[in-house]
Amino acid sequence: MTRLKVVLVFVCALIASGYIRPAPKTIEVAKGVYLFVSKPYGDVGLDGNSIAILSDEGVLVFDSNGTPASSAAVLAEIRKLTDKPVKYIVNSHWHWDHWYGTETYTRAFPDVKVVAHEKTRAMMAGPALDFNRPGLEAQLPGYIASLEKRAATDPAIQPLLEEDRFFLNQKKNVHLVLPTQTFDDKVVLRLGTREIHVLHVDRAVTPGDAFVYLPAEKIVITGDLLVNPVSFALSCYPTGWLRTLEKIDGLDASIIVPGHGEPLHDKSLLRAHMSVMRQLLKAGKDAKARGLDPDQAREEVLPRLHDLMVAITGDDPKANEAFRVYLVDWYMHRVYDELNGPLTDAIAPIPPK
Repeated sequence: MTRLKVVLVFVCALIASGYIRPAPKTIEVAKGVYLFVSKPYGDVGLDGNSIAILSDEGVLVFDSNGTPASSAAVLAEIRKLTDKPVKYIVNSHWHWDHWYGTETYTRAFPDVKVVAHEKTRAMMAGPALDFNRPGLEAQLPGYIASLEKRAATDPAIQPLLEEDRFFLNQKKNVHLVLPTQTFDDKVVLRLGTREIHVLHVDRAVTPGDAFVYLPAEKIVITGDLLVNPVSFALSCYPTGWLRTLEKIDGLDASIIVPGHGEPLHDKSLLRAHMSVMRQLLKAGKDAKARGLDPDQAREEVLPRLHDLMVAITGDDPKANEAFRVYLVDWYMHRVYDELNGPLTDAIAPIPPK
């Protein structure tokens, strides 16, 4: 069976399941470099950005989406751009919205190499699955059951219910593919005339964050090291994350492709995040020395971050709330964890509200 037929069979199976992911938004970042932005899954999950780097020899895909359905939709778009095989998948980190779709590519291209940092592979093989288990086994099914009750008297909820059910079904039945090639701090991949640097600086958002630098094209692809507009600091490594962003800032790049959201054509969002982190590191250390807890430290520093918040969020109310919770609150709790002693690679729980 040809690779194209394998893809078509897989897509047809998804259609037969009763739901198909819509085509992603395709953005040409540079010649032969494409960003695919997928819609959220109902109201239960985001989908990470996926990026295809094309060459006359083959394709590298950076991050493989959150479900096989989404990666199949991305691959269908890639097939419109090139008939060259996908030779590499690079997974940036262990969050499930960035790697649960890898099976699409291994089905279509059995020789594809799946690349990630060695710590990311270790997280994928166990701790990430344990972290996701309560959501799959209790939280999501419970929420969907509540939607079913509402849909019984409100037909307008039915489309949302179907999307959420599909999301859960995809997550529960995925065939997870672990990386087949790992690295420590750097690996250089060559595809035709392209030179692709896959880099790791320090523990940042996760223990093994990888990002891509294309020196000839002056492009950095960050994964969740940077999100447009607000990055997620859950279980992060505050000092290492800042050090990683400083390294990215020092690269000769005119385009930054984030883990979520549209591409950036300057470093203003990157530098605003770095400024927030510097202030949180300083404020957290000072507040802890004065006996304040992380929540008190957060409330004390938030007014001083107002201008940076607006620079990041555009003063959008929803984005402002995301800034306060997903960046400031989560980062501050990890600042305290870091001050209490060396952080392990274990996944920290969501701070209580």
